[in-house]
Amino acid sequence: MNRAWDKMLRQRAKVESCAIPADFEERVDHMLKNLPEREIRKKVRQVNTLLVAAVVCILLTVTAAAYAMGGFEFMRGRSEHTYLGMNEIYETYAQTVGVSVAAENGNVVTVDRVAMDGKFCTIFYSVQFREPLMTAEQLKQLQKDNQDGWFTATEYLPGFYLYAGDEEISFDGYNNSFEPQVYFADEYTVYGAWRFLLRRPAEEGETLSLRGGYYERGENNEWQLDWDFVLDFAAHPISGEHFDSDVTFTATLQGQDVRVEVLSLDRSPLGNLLTLRQEKMGSDSFGVDFVLRDADTGRYIPYAEVNVNHYWDPEGYTDNVYELFGDVSDLKNLELIPTTGIGGISPQKAVPLTDLPCMDSGNPDGGYAPASYSAKNGQLIMEMQPVGAVNGWYARLSNGVYFLDAQGNQLFEDVWVEKYKDRSDGTITVVMTPSAESYARDVDKVAQVQFFVQQYEVLEGKTVSIPLIAS
Repeated sequence: MNRAWDKMLRQRAKVESCAIPADFEERVDHMLKNLPEREIRKKVRQVNTLLVAAVVCILLTVTAAAYAMGGFEFMRGRSEHTYLGMNEIYETYAQTVGVSVAAENGNVVTVDRVAMDGKFCTIFYSVQFREPLMTAEQLKQLQKDNQDGWFTATEYLPGFYLYAGDEEISFDGYNNSFEPQVYFADEYTVYGAWRFLLRRPAEEGETLSLRGGYYERGENNEWQLDWDFVLDFAAHPISGEHFDSDVTFTATLQGQDVRVEVLSLDRSPLGNLLTLRQEKMGSDSFGVDFVLRDADTGRYIPYAEVNVNHYWDPEGYTDNVYELFGDVSDLKNLELIPTTGIGGISPQKAVPLTDLPCMDSGNPDGGYAPASYSAKNGQLIMEMQPVGAVNGWYARLSNGVYFLDAQGNQLFEDVWVEKYKDRSDGTITVVMTPSAESYARDVDKVAQVQFFVQQYEVLEGKTVSIPLIAS
């Protein structure tokens, strides 16, 4: 790794922000106490080509069963990946790459398939480690406890960046623009899907480089590079539509008027993005709340803000990116309608399981309401569906769902929450993993689901019209 790249990674790590899930600190303490112990290994440098080739052969032999499946096939079989509503899209558009590269320490990174357009690049990958990450018994226990996913697996993974030559074209740095998708396949292998948001489109046939660097704390508690890699592949983006806009409007944010520019809308089978630029207010980068509507059909369009860093924002402004859900292929005229909150603390609404699916979000103008509930393999799975005029509040909420018994007592303890947004219709699947003890104790007592209600009003008088004129 060159010094400029190393320096850039260190600088970026200091300034980029990450969303913090609910109960994060408690869960971190619990997880760290139960992580398999990692043997401290010295860096392996100056490895010759024959040794690297030998290492690759050994790894392929040791982990043949898992490796033969490939990252794409492995991810397709995961329930969490199915919740994203993208399986059929990726079946159609993910192109085979099949390129591997060995790091100097013998770890092997493979890009199995890539699906990309002008704004997104989703990479299905695997990392095979030269040494086992844990024993088979430890992995079996993680899988039994539903802890073989991203929170544990990312402990061992490098950060990913996408380059074209010396130009970084990935926009979101450490923050993935998709819900985390990474899992242990065996003691040596991790599979995952990483979705980049692109700063510019890649040209057909352009050589792109997937770069990664893994850091560990050294003796002086300073971050030190442990291993890194560069993997090249050819870009084959599918075509999409880009619509520039010169629409501006004024919105109220934290009691102040803020000027907002509509920069663009990008549309393709891989994702639909609306980009807004607003005046920055102090150190905050929160965007305005609004609903989206098809002006020709009157259909409301659910959406969620893409979790990106703001490293590249122009001075004095914040660029916010929103992903539109559902079929918008025929959208010609988009309406953006600001919303305003009503009241202070969000109330909670309880719904008996016998009344599911529920179409009452608790807010007259719209919101999310519980659609279905299931419990299996130590997890509680709740589907929340968009109803009426939906803004982005619930999509960015860390949890918002709880379970009650028939008497209204809250159930379950030490709950780890993950949320998955279905790109096909905006449904949000909330997957909750409580402690094994509380799951066994409470799972048969669940009688009601309780959720937070955001009370807001749609400001029809401030409707902003955004005609889609192809660039």
